Amino acid sequence: MKAMLKKHWHLAVLWAVLAVVTAAYVWAARVKIVIEAENYVSITPSMTVGSDKTASASKYVHIPLRRPHGENESGPADTGNTVYKFKIPVAGVYRLWVRANWYDSCGDSFFVIVNDQAQSWVGEDGTYQKWHWVKGKTYQFSAGVHSIKFQNREDGAKLDQFLLTNDLRYVPTRIEKQTPSYIVRN
Repeated sequence: MKAMLKKHWHLAVLWAVLAVVTAAYVWAARVKIVIEAENYVSITPSMTVGSDKTASASKYVHIPLRRPHGENESGPADTGNTVYKFKIPVAGVYRLWVRANWYDSCGDSFFVIVNDQAQSWVGEDGTYQKWHWVKGKTYQFSAGVHSIKFQNREDGAKLDQFLLTNDLRYVPTRIEKQTPSYIVRN
């Protein structure tokens, strides 16, 4: 056995190098796109910018609370929204996460519209009155520029950051650093 290892040591080295290169490639393909809510391309009332020292960069966007609020409401009062554009560098399936602060069970979600497709929603996770990450749906993206719209579904909902990642096991736990290289400004 020792004689065989001495004779074929170069194959063992080649195998180790190949394993490292493969691991580096797989790691490099992981993408995390983080955008601050106030870095929108457009904003339409009733969506507006608010400030809170506990929000990332001390700002967020939200649908202001209406009175009366709660069970007697008949749905969104308008289509207030923010639109964002971003670059996807690697095609694939991406998970949406939002850093949100919900007012209560009647103010805890946004409609989400990706690339002008059918709307879905994010929220209704049962955590209120504090900033926290909420798991959204997964979306299939091609490489290139895409858009996402967060739209009024319930008043009292606040959005601080959102995150898209192709690492479906990733779970954010704190404020994330914005990734400006993925943001499209126009």
